[in-house]
Amino acid sequence: MTTIFSRGNIGNLKTRNRIFMSPMGTGTDPDGGFSEQSRCYYEARAKGGFGLINLGATTCTMKYEPKPCNVLDNQPMVERLQRVVESCHAYGAKVSLQISAGIGRMAFSEAGKPPYAASAVPGTYFPDQLCIPLSIEQIHDIEESFGNTAMWAKAAGCDAIMVQGYGGYLIDQFMCPLWNQREDEYGGSLENRMRFPLNLIKQVKTKCGEDFPILFKFTVAHGIEGGRTIEEGLKIAKMLEEAGVSELHVDQGCFEVWYKPIPTVYDNFGTKLEMAAKVKEVVGIPVSCDGKLDDPAVAMEAIASGKVDFISLGKQSIADPEWPNKVKAGKLSDIRACIGCNDCLLGILKGRLVQCAVNPTVGYENFTQLNPGEYNGQKILIIGAGIGGMECAITAAERGYSVTVWEKETRMGGLGNAAAAPYMKISVKNYIEYLKAQILKHADRINIILNKEATIDAIKRFNPDKVVMATGSIPVIPPIEGLKNNPRVGAATEYLTDKFHVEGNILVIGAGLVGCETALDLAYKGNKVIVAEMLSKIVAKDEINANNEMKLSQLIKDAELDMRFNTLVKRVTDKTVVLETDGKESKVPYDYILVAAGTRSNDQLLDKLYDNFENVYVVGDANHPGRIMEAVHQGYSVANNMF
Repeated sequence: MTTIFSRGNIGNLKTRNRIFMSPMGTGTDPDGGFSEQSRCYYEARAKGGFGLINLGATTCTMKYEPKPCNVLDNQPMVERLQRVVESCHAYGAKVSLQISAGIGRMAFSEAGKPPYAASAVPGTYFPDQLCIPLSIEQIHDIEESFGNTAMWAKAAGCDAIMVQGYGGYLIDQFMCPLWNQREDEYGGSLENRMRFPLNLIKQVKTKCGEDFPILFKFTVAHGIEGGRTIEEGLKIAKMLEEAGVSELHVDQGCFEVWYKPIPTVYDNFGTKLEMAAKVKEVVGIPVSCDGKLDDPAVAMEAIASGKVDFISLGKQSIADPEWPNKVKAGKLSDIRACIGCNDCLLGILKGRLVQCAVNPTVGYENFTQLNPGEYNGQKILIIGAGIGGMECAITAAERGYSVTVWEKETRMGGLGNAAAAPYMKISVKNYIEYLKAQILKHADRINIILNKEATIDAIKRFNPDKVVMATGSIPVIPPIEGLKNNPRVGAATEYLTDKFHVEGNILVIGAGLVGCETALDLAYKGNKVIVAEMLSKIVAKDEINANNEMKLSQLIKDAELDMRFNTLVKRVTDKTVVLETDGKESKVPYDYILVAAGTRSNDQLLDKLYDNFENVYVVGDANHPGRIMEAVHQGYSVANNMF
């Protein structure tokens, strides 16, 4: 039986297993070349057991748009790519370079400077601004440049190239009538719209040889009005096979429904498998897909059932580069689960290096590895077993230190348990379980004491040499008449951690991330929910990537939640809540009210700690209420650098 660890064939390319690393951006040298950080990043995934490393999108020319990613547009850039390739080959992985012809209408343009695209269609970031259609001469120039980039990739040692023909990027724009409204030989019929991608394939074969493997990542269906249908997508799959493509990497969606190509914390596992299976039914070449295949059982079943020939991991390969090795060894509890937050993507879009909320070494592999420890019996106390505290303890133990952790609750996880509680957040649950497993794995070095309240007197009696305050944050209850001391009012986090039970008619105050997720969970359990938000949209103050916000909005729409924006909660009586929306008051009945109006640091002990101890460190929400990323990174950094 074929498994994810069976050898694979893509044309004349042989892989050690059926596990790909999906192409994703990482950050580049200033000129767009592959950086030393990128080399270390990809090397870690090769060492972790991936069979084929698909390097992130690399544009073939910067003549028509600023660099959105890596660039390989001249021969002197080959040597930096070669270092990446050789580093991956050294650990037995094969390497493919995803080549981009550009991102067209999705280019990061400025007002008054519309991007080039297939047609004069609205730009993504300035929809009232029409793109500049590429001329025939410019199209030919891009085709030639694409072939040159493939030639240089082969010269650098790449075993294959992948065409970036998906997701509404430039190649896909030519392929779809929604964005291609040309009336020349590159527009109109499907055959004409396919002329550009097929010419790119011809260029690669001309400059790299007929037998050089070409993978093509394409979108079967866009899932938006006017976008590609499944029927046309399957025709395209056959055309690509006839053109000599060696493998099809199946995708779905586009920027307008960004959670389809890039799944979120709210999505189920295996989001693209059914679409890929449809493609596999109509072609004879290998087929792969990604789409939240983080769960080993789902990934293994995808291969065993024949839905795909290869599985590909995107964000999970960032969260844990050792996923293949751990699965092969049966060390499933050691897999650091991706939580689907898409902070990796958010960072890149802001011009930063790729980072990961749960893996603090990502983007900094060359200088954030564990430092050798010199444990000399010093007493280290970590106050709080939330995400930051657990990460700190685990990192310390991995360096050889022994630590004591005090946790006032009956279980580990802190507010991470609240983040993991909604029905659609299994990915976060898996991550919390991973942390707990690592704590138990290092039980010889981590002494966890639950139901232990940290007071300054107790800490002084313990007399630690170093103290880490990881006490998290506490809910803010706004000063609204009738809210305080009301037995039917609780914090949303109290509901999510099973400390406050509600049912019936529920008012949620606040449509930030916590408020929206709480409301969805309440509605899923059969409650009638109203959400009151003083601002004009959901998650207005949260740092959240666009695809997660899109998916959250879709879930809210599907659940038919009663969302009241631009709404103030004026006062609360025994039976009703008075709301004011755009200056007009209304009364709504309630059984319970849940407040999701933010948190503040639980730092009451901090000044006393500074007064009594020399080495005091603060991590996570205790330092400043934020995301999981801050808690993890700060916990890791303190344990790696300050102990």
